[in-house]
Amino acid sequence: MSLRWRLFLLYLLPLAAMTLVLLVSLRNIAISAASAHMADMASMMPGMAADIEEAVAVGITQAVFIGLGLGILVAITASFLVSDRLSHTFTRLSRVSRVIAAGRYDERIEYTGTDEVGELVGAFNEMAERLEETENLRRELLATISHELRTPLSNIQGYMEGLMDGVVPEDPATYQLVYREAGRLARLVQDVERLSRVEAGVEPPRPNLLPAGPLVSEVIERIRPLFHEQGVALEKREAEGDLAVWADEDKLVQVLVSLLDNAVKHTPKSGRVTVTVEEGTGAMTLLRITDTGVGISAEDLPHVFERFYRVDKSRSQMGGGTGIGLAVARSLVEQMGGTISATSTLGEGSTFVMELPGGPPE
Repeated sequence: MSLRWRLFLLYLLPLAAMTLVLLVSLRNIAISAASAHMADMASMMPGMAADIEEAVAVGITQAVFIGLGLGILVAITASFLVSDRLSHTFTRLSRVSRVIAAGRYDERIEYTGTDEVGELVGAFNEMAERLEETENLRRELLATISHELRTPLSNIQGYMEGLMDGVVPEDPATYQLVYREAGRLARLVQDVERLSRVEAGVEPPRPNLLPAGPLVSEVIERIRPLFHEQGVALEKREAEGDLAVWADEDKLVQVLVSLLDNAVKHTPKSGRVTVTVEEGTGAMTLLRITDTGVGISAEDLPHVFERFYRVDKSRSQMGGGTGIGLAVARSLVEQMGGTISATSTLGEGSTFVMELPGGPPE
């Protein structure tokens, strides 16, 4: 049975039941009242009481059935108007669902109401929007991975062809170049695997209350040789008081190392990178990493945490690896209940700020 007929019966059945009860009640009450008033006249006018009772019964029955007819007409009109709108919306939902299932995620449903059907349509449109975003990200990810794989594979293929044709000399330098390109492929695969594991939540964080200052000092000492090699100064600043963070130690160290590694790559010799530990708003602790490097343009800044995005459009090896590190850092920080953001001035340097809980959630 269609929705329209169901709604019609939904209007009609209560109306019919109410009419039947009203008819029986009115007939009994009206006839009883007429009989009581005509009792004294019954002896004077024999047969008149019966005629009046019959007339009252017929009149009430006709009135009730006329009301029932008008009620049915109203029910038909109301059910038609309501069901037409609802059935059109549900038919549209069914059609768009099939369209989305076929791979077209740009379809949406228009509904101006704010009732439960409107909430359903809104949730459906939101789901379709999320699916479209996911599909776009998937396509972009595949295209980016293909681009990243193409360069080292093409280089390896070129070296191999040169070796087979005798154009490229068979010496350690050539084999070192091939080995380097194979290493780039291996790093890309490892980074993609790491990103997928982090975003899928395969290894959820196990937070503990950690002293922020000593943890940062430990990371700085671990990575200081790299800064010394690049000729970049690395220092730490810490606010007064024993600040703590509620975080997974291994994952927080991974994020800090990634941010510091990113900072030293984009800071020239004689530059400086500063790690600051300070109290944030509320019960949060801020870890701020500031460098005096090349900076990030306003055009690139909103995209620095996206997968495979790199400010260096040439995608050179010196430009920052595969462009996955900051995406992994953002995912890890968010899983630990924090946020990460970046500000920068081109030619002056960049600042990355992590805001993490200063204690366990209440």
